[in-house]
Amino acid sequence: MNNVVAGARVNAELQQRSAADPAEGDRHRVIGHSVPRKEDDRLLRGDGRFTDDVQLAHQLEMAVGRCPFPHARIRSIDITQALQLEGVRQILTGEEVSALSDPLTVLRPVPGAPQLPYYALAQNVATYEGQPVVSVVATSRAVAEDALELIDIDYEPLPHVSDALEALEPDAQVLHPQVMTSNLMVANVNRAGEPEARMAEAEVVVEGRMRIGRVTALPMEPRGIVAMWRPGAHELTVHASTQVPHLVRKQLAESLRINESSIRVSASDVGGGFGLKLGIYPEDVLACLHAMALRRPVKWIEDRMEHFRASTHGRESIHDYRLGAMTDGRFVAMSNTYVTDIGGWNSPFGSAQLSSVVFTGPYKVADAVVERRVVLTNKTPIGAYRGYGQPEVNFALEVLVDRLARKLGKDPLELREMNMLRPGDLPWQVPSGAIYDSGDYLKTLHMAAEAVDYSAHRAMPRIAREDGRLVGIGFASFVERTGYASARFLANRGSQFGAHESVTLRANRSGGIDLYTGVSSIGQSSETAFAQLCAEVLGVDYELIRVHTGDTASSPLNTGSFASRTLIAAAGAVREAALPFRDKILRLAAWALEAPVEELVLEGHQVRHLLDVDRCMSLSQVFSRAILGQGIPAGEAPGLETTAHFEPADAAFSFGTAAAVVAVDPETGEFKVERFVMVHDCGVAVNPKVIEGQVRGALVQGLGAALGEELRYDPQTGQLLSGSMLDYFVPMAADVPPIDLLHTEVPSPVTPFGVRGVGEVGTIPPGAALANALCDALQDYGVELSQLPLTPESVWRALREGRERIAAGT
Repeated sequence: MNNVVAGARVNAELQQRSAADPAEGDRHRVIGHSVPRKEDDRLLRGDGRFTDDVQLAHQLEMAVGRCPFPHARIRSIDITQALQLEGVRQILTGEEVSALSDPLTVLRPVPGAPQLPYYALAQNVATYEGQPVVSVVATSRAVAEDALELIDIDYEPLPHVSDALEALEPDAQVLHPQVMTSNLMVANVNRAGEPEARMAEAEVVVEGRMRIGRVTALPMEPRGIVAMWRPGAHELTVHASTQVPHLVRKQLAESLRINESSIRVSASDVGGGFGLKLGIYPEDVLACLHAMALRRPVKWIEDRMEHFRASTHGRESIHDYRLGAMTDGRFVAMSNTYVTDIGGWNSPFGSAQLSSVVFTGPYKVADAVVERRVVLTNKTPIGAYRGYGQPEVNFALEVLVDRLARKLGKDPLELREMNMLRPGDLPWQVPSGAIYDSGDYLKTLHMAAEAVDYSAHRAMPRIAREDGRLVGIGFASFVERTGYASARFLANRGSQFGAHESVTLRANRSGGIDLYTGVSSIGQSSETAFAQLCAEVLGVDYELIRVHTGDTASSPLNTGSFASRTLIAAAGAVREAALPFRDKILRLAAWALEAPVEELVLEGHQVRHLLDVDRCMSLSQVFSRAILGQGIPAGEAPGLETTAHFEPADAAFSFGTAAAVVAVDPETGEFKVERFVMVHDCGVAVNPKVIEGQVRGALVQGLGAALGEELRYDPQTGQLLSGSMLDYFVPMAADVPPIDLLHTEVPSPVTPFGVRGVGEVGTIPPGAALANALCDALQDYGVELSQLPLTPESVWRALREGRERIAAGT
């Protein structure tokens, strides 16, 4: 073979290889395929290791005594009898906790809000039912709970407030008078253009007060911790069910007043989080204090009754929305003033803020203003929950869009078409300063409409079926922020975490590659996705990548798994680590094979020559040489390991449209969801089957919050009324309607590989799509729906009110 022909063949192979390189081209070898999940084998065999599976020698167990009142002064605590119970080892009260530790730190402060000293045990006054007041450690959980019954606590009930709007009244009981003069923590405003002037110019204005209920994430595995202190080594080892091991380490160091280097946090398998497991809770600090004092491991596992009262809740907000338009349907202005109920304290992640980011939805509105008002009430603190503000604001906006369509006598689909941002409008800056990156919003709307045969439905007369029910179709279009723009963006808001992600790649002598990440495995398939990305960049087999998750002792510092940000940031980190890793493999192999680097390719389990199939080396041979430092070129450092950190420059915005088909009885309000269609775009799909699972799972959560889930408090007593699985109506498998998933794929221009987040999207549109479908079916009855959850009773009441309005001619 002459040199010209050989050179041409080498160049052809190099071009093909470059085209397959995700760093240089668009073709993918591993990305885009539904490869088997890395996590499944151990989980399906029952070999997962969750926090309660951790059993240490000489382990003790903790139980927590909680305030039974929504607001109460703690006059005295008598632990005499409890200490005498056999098996009891230690009891902590608020006074001791404040002497031994500092308040829980807040990872996401509310901008401009005062700091509230939230200790692990209540100090003199408890501000919500379920707040920890005393903790007991004993030889078993049963003994510790028996000891709690022997503790005599003298409470003085105080006036309480369980409604956010009532909490703002001038005569409302102030929860934290030592820090604040009212229950309004802060008000934050974002605006663009001249919304007041444009609203005044609008030819038609629709407005409404929209209420979104309080819910809980309800992960399969409740919270838990096992803490072990080795005083001689000055080492605290914590096994925890958390989404953010490195942030938990940081917070524990701050609250326990010890050096962060003395703490190791490990989260092996985590049975779901959904935002609830972000940061530390009082029980985490308590377990560590007990372990450090007793010099024995201490375990605490949350039960379901505790979960409803002590784990952070989600949602609950009241939106006063206004939408101004011209008579042709063109939107000219929007405003949204919303009150978000944060509960008795500001938890580590606190009040949702994404309602302010995406309140204009996928619509082209240049003049808009949003104000968030964060209010304290005597309820369990609010924290992050899947969607984190976006399901709430989507419900409020999309219901109002349909209300405007009815007022103008227009088709709600056409009204959306008229006002929706087009691909040519993007990138588009919204009032919060965030920038929608790219997308084809209109395409998802059309796909959803076609999937439910909306044109045929629109042409049909509004008559009941044989079963007496009316059929309605409703839409909800959305834009979802996934990930964070940058650390600078977070710093401006006082956030105590970064936007970056980090990974370490390390070769082993067997020819495998170990990938270490601080991201917990919480059911989002991060092990699978990380391995796919790594295999894609390196060109090796997917099976060679072993992902090690959630241990601060072995992983580089990172942020954690939340905000649909993990893959976005990790994709960059994996790429940045894998490229030099691959280059070194090729350099070492080139030296051993006596061939130019550019004539070698990494493929499968080996490095091979592009032309001579007999000139090759297995990865185990290359890795062994590197690890031993033997048989490598002079000047080449031994070892084969890289660590990379990557921070996205901008957030990526997923988008889509949902369509719901319902059949409702106009006499009783009883209804059935007959079909639900979700059209969604998360950019380049790394693993389509994983994406489908994530979207379906989130849809079930979104449907649950839309149709039945609600944490209700008695306004007279302040007590939680739906604080058990008997009273909190989470959907079962038989309750889930038929779901059709459709996808588009518009790569994001601001992320590695063009990916967008996907984990939370399904929670966003169900409430609005269902409400709009019900209003569509019942439009002849003047029905307006303004509150979640949607129940047969709430529909019946709306029917009655609609009939009254029609009779009154209003």
